[in-house]
Amino acid sequence: MTEKTFVNRLMNNFLQEGYLARKEIGVGHGVADLVLLRKSKIFTRRVGIRKSYMQLSPLLREEYFRTLRFISEGPRKTSLDSLIKKTHLSRSLLKYSILKSLEQNGYVKSVGKNYYFKINGWIPLASELIAIEAKLKDWRRGLVQANRYKVFANKVYLAVPSSIAHLVNKKMLQKHGLGLISFDQESNKKSILLSPYKSTPSNPARSNFAIEHFWTKGMLGTVGVNSVGRVSRSFG
Repeated sequence: MTEKTFVNRLMNNFLQEGYLARKEIGVGHGVADLVLLRKSKIFTRRVGIRKSYMQLSPLLREEYFRTLRFISEGPRKTSLDSLIKKTHLSRSLLKYSILKSLEQNGYVKSVGKNYYFKINGWIPLASELIAIEAKLKDWRRGLVQANRYKVFANKVYLAVPSSIAHLVNKKMLQKHGLGLISFDQESNKKSILLSPYKSTPSNPARSNFAIEHFWTKGMLGTVGVNSVGRVSRSFG
């Protein structure tokens, strides 16, 4: 069995349990083989709010979330100079690329030449993100890679075939707060041999960026609230 087939079968197992799943999401610090969202951890009302404002374009750059993090909700305004200082992005990139795109797609509104506010507060869209690194043989290398995903994920697992699961040093995984999944390739069943610690991602912008990959497939748009009445607000 190839690693690709292994990941596909593992993903199908989680899909059958009601998870949302995406393969090979890269948001810096490597590419996770599998990233999961549990439906119960999705903020369905926030999904509905975002849809009601027609904020449908996916935000597939970390810089979007680095910027949105520091923009005030209307009617309070945030200056461009303040955003440059806090995001560490150049003036030209921030104003003519990031902010311009956010405004064109309805996520922020400009006031005058150099002030902005957010349209609504839907970030984040979920309270928990799970990342999985799969390895058929070299579990030590998998541990190193999996540990990097704590940058954006709340829980991280190493997944290996059941035939080598006994070789994995669980104490090493526990030391890094990682979980262990054993997957039987014949029965297509998985076992959680070690639960990971839940932690706050060290980079919130990358976490939101990873969640955004689920928006691109229309997954989050079909979850929970289908519509939320728009609140009419006018800001000067």
